[in-house]
Amino acid sequence: MSKETVTVREELVNKAHALIPKLRERAEETEELGKMPDATIEDLKRNGIINVFQPKMYGGFQENFRTFTEVTTEIARGCGSTAWFVSLTNIRGFMASYVFGKQALDEIFVKQDAVLAGNFKPITIDMEKVDGGYFIKEAKWPFVSGCRHADWLYFGVPLEDENGEVEMAIIIVPSDEAYIHDDWDVMGLRGSASNSVSLKNVFVPEHRVSLDRLARFGHYTAEELKEIAVYRTPFVPALTLSIVAPALGLAKAAMDLQMKTVERSHIGNTFYNKQSEAAVTHFQIANAQLKIDSAELHLFRAVDMLDNYAAEGKTMTTDEVVRVKADFGYVNQLCKEAIELLVAGAGSRFAYNTNPLQRVYRDFMTMHLHGFITPSSLVETYGRVLCGQEPNTYFL
Repeated sequence: MSKETVTVREELVNKAHALIPKLRERAEETEELGKMPDATIEDLKRNGIINVFQPKMYGGFQENFRTFTEVTTEIARGCGSTAWFVSLTNIRGFMASYVFGKQALDEIFVKQDAVLAGNFKPITIDMEKVDGGYFIKEAKWPFVSGCRHADWLYFGVPLEDENGEVEMAIIIVPSDEAYIHDDWDVMGLRGSASNSVSLKNVFVPEHRVSLDRLARFGHYTAEELKEIAVYRTPFVPALTLSIVAPALGLAKAAMDLQMKTVERSHIGNTFYNKQSEAAVTHFQIANAQLKIDSAELHLFRAVDMLDNYAAEGKTMTTDEVVRVKADFGYVNQLCKEAIELLVAGAGSRFAYNTNPLQRVYRDFMTMHLHGFITPSSLVETYGRVLCGQEPNTYFL
């Protein structure tokens, strides 16, 4: 009998799933540290969890967005902060491979397990064009998730062209040239190390700068990567997916935790010795599970569309991009509704900061508020397009 072949996707997802108990054990420590414990970083690197999109020519897996999403879902069932880090560092690996040429990639991926972090919009920036590149006198970016673990930092910067007009560009710099602020004091995703980062008196060579309008269409992509499907994935939907990717796993984590509770906890001021015996619990659990199932259907419908278009070399229309982003916004909303139903049955123990379900809730709500995946905005834009109006966003 021939041994069944295990795909790279299955292997990575299985490894991510196996980490769930460890991640749950370390969740409180992760929050206290404000970053991943060293043991978690070692586990993620050893299991290849941060190399999903990294090109094979640099030792990565060069996998698609279905693999990425399934891996992130499993990590999120263990720890929201770790899933946020995994999602964002992987998407930076995708973006770097998409928007920088081989000279820059040779530098970035000299370490096979390189960690990338970044943010697009600066708070302040003062920079100028110089021979061979750009000189950043001083600049600061917020929410640079994973920065305390990063080898490279990826930022958006405004550049002025010869006509005095400003357009956005993308730069990447070694992390040892940056200053990390101790300002990540937040409600949720506390361990994601999403601190603000500053650069001062830093030179960025020309080969580590790319114009956003050209980068979106793979203008800078290395010749060795141009025909590889994953690096043809529609840029804006891919970035949107990276923000919502932990949502499904967090909703599943909430279900995992609450199902343990309903078997051992009573309902106050009633004769129910177990929540699992009460009709109200049956409705809460069933409706939460249906919302999670619905979120999963919407999520993977959109993800598979991205992968199929990339594999076939097809370009998404504006209407298709808007629908995919609406799917992601609706996933965000459905997961929120599912988690809130589960919290409704959690009882007073939910108030403890160390309660794992409360941590899931806080992590989810912090993610839920991100502007890229605000359900009302993404669904409104979809409705506009369905009604024959122009999208009310430039981010397409």
